[in-house]
Amino acid sequence: MTLTIHDFISHRFRGFAPRENSIAGLITALDFGVKHLEFDIRVAKCGTPMIWHDEHAKDGRGKTRKLCEVPADDFKKVGGDFAHFPTFDALLAAASAHPVKDAKLLIDIKDAGFETEITSLVRLHRLHDRVVYVSWVPEALYACHALEPDAPLCLSHWCKKPGPLIRKVHKVFTAKNGAVPNSGRKYIHGERSGWFVDGQITGTLRDMLIKTGGSVCVPVGMVSKDLVDGYHADGIEVSVFSYVDLKKAQAHKAAMNIDLYFVDKRRVFDSLERKNKLHVVRYDF
Repeated sequence: MTLTIHDFISHRFRGFAPRENSIAGLITALDFGVKHLEFDIRVAKCGTPMIWHDEHAKDGRGKTRKLCEVPADDFKKVGGDFAHFPTFDALLAAASAHPVKDAKLLIDIKDAGFETEITSLVRLHRLHDRVVYVSWVPEALYACHALEPDAPLCLSHWCKKPGPLIRKVHKVFTAKNGAVPNSGRKYIHGERSGWFVDGQITGTLRDMLIKTGGSVCVPVGMVSKDLVDGYHADGIEVSVFSYVDLKKAQAHKAAMNIDLYFVDKRRVFDSLERKNKLHVVRYDF
């Protein structure tokens, strides 16, 4: 089983620009020929979707502040990391304008309750046939499915019991018999949370993944062949985060036949290009 660039996901465009989750990183990754690109959405106080992973960031004075406490119009004035965060709208505009039209965009939604704004912007930029809605927050996936029933969904979850380091920074919910319900919480804004599923998900959310041709995403230290085989039995793809070494990805492909591999280092893409002698089309602007 030979890995190709089609098997790899650029995780937050890491290595393709000095800052992750940036428009420069998106464009450089697309120029390189990456076919799957993942980025994160956090929502500002005013409801504007912004591109960033954590619920907080450093302002110009070095103080840690939550994005949900700062209106988007104040981000540049606040300074620090805030001054560099692109809006979701701007990133989609850059993706839409790029000459590569077949790359998939994996939109990792960190806050829930803003799905109408998110899906509407995707439609506005005519990218709805190229997106996968990803989340650790099932409420976001249930809401996206109600708005875009044909859009592929991806649930990220822990498939083994999370340790103290994970629990220190995440609110961890535990599935009963594999079921991950819609809690009915309208807004989940400014927290870091996720679900522990002892094995595979079951129930309504699994049915939604099957219906949409969706997938799950699990940590590299937790994935197993039994887990992958169990999901594959229902046509659910498995992606794993994250890899910094090509040899490890190749070993996991041979042992478990994982579908997609989140990559955190540019050198992995470079190594793959050299190994497979890929013909990569590059674009100059």
